[in-house]
Amino acid sequence: MRTMLKTAMLFVALYLALAPSGAWAYSYGDANKEDVAETFKLVVSSLGKSPADWKTAEAAHKERREEIVSHFGEEVAATLDANLKARDADLTIANYKAILIMNLDRRFDNALQSIADYTQTKLLLAKARATYEALAPYAEAKLSPEALNGLNADFDAALDAIGNPGLFGVGQKDADAEALKAGANKIYGALKPLFPYAPEAGGGKNPDEAAQAAEPDAIDGTKQHAAMARESKTNPSVTVGVIAGIVVVGGGAVWAARRKGWL
Repeated sequence: MRTMLKTAMLFVALYLALAPSGAWAYSYGDANKEDVAETFKLVVSSLGKSPADWKTAEAAHKERREEIVSHFGEEVAATLDANLKARDADLTIANYKAILIMNLDRRFDNALQSIADYTQTKLLLAKARATYEALAPYAEAKLSPEALNGLNADFDAALDAIGNPGLFGVGQKDADAEALKAGANKIYGALKPLFPYAPEAGGGKNPDEAAQAAEPDAIDGTKQHAAMARESKTNPSVTVGVIAGIVVVGGGAVWAARRKGWL
């Protein structure tokens, strides 16, 4: 009986330890995948063909357009509409790169606002990193190896700044909002000048003002963005695992208590 109990408890402990960390809270999809970055990659690959595959690029943009409007405004989406309509591949790709800069601002800004929620903040930083990785091949042509290594270190520092809730108080570390803001702004400040936004003329705003509004100088954690879409509130497999763990551990405690004559 004792051997069976120990085996069962070990199995449950291993299961809970190896379960994906994101499964313990709300699920927001693949943490290492950013939809707008995936659309950017599809647009680039489509327009890089000879001849350019405008149909696929336009379809990809159309699918992502509502999200672009939601997070970055109708004017930004309309600029991309115009770039695609004009069949200007270079400008379309350049402005999609600028959208990734806007997305970095969005993800970092939301991370600062969510810093009290470790799971969500960690996810937002993963989304920011996925955005950067889509831009990295283009940044490599503009930055030194030292600067690129510095960006990776800044991402690591930003992740460290969100702290750690620990497990039953073990390994707990408080979040540092100022350190997160500093790391986010180092990354954003290094990349923003490399990928400027070129708004469509006649959009109702001065082009310089429109570009500044789309790509602000700094991240301060005060901007309002549309909330992330939650796909599901719980992970059923982890729920079952937790219940099983409680049953096994509780049963073991009762068995041990009876054996010692406590019950």
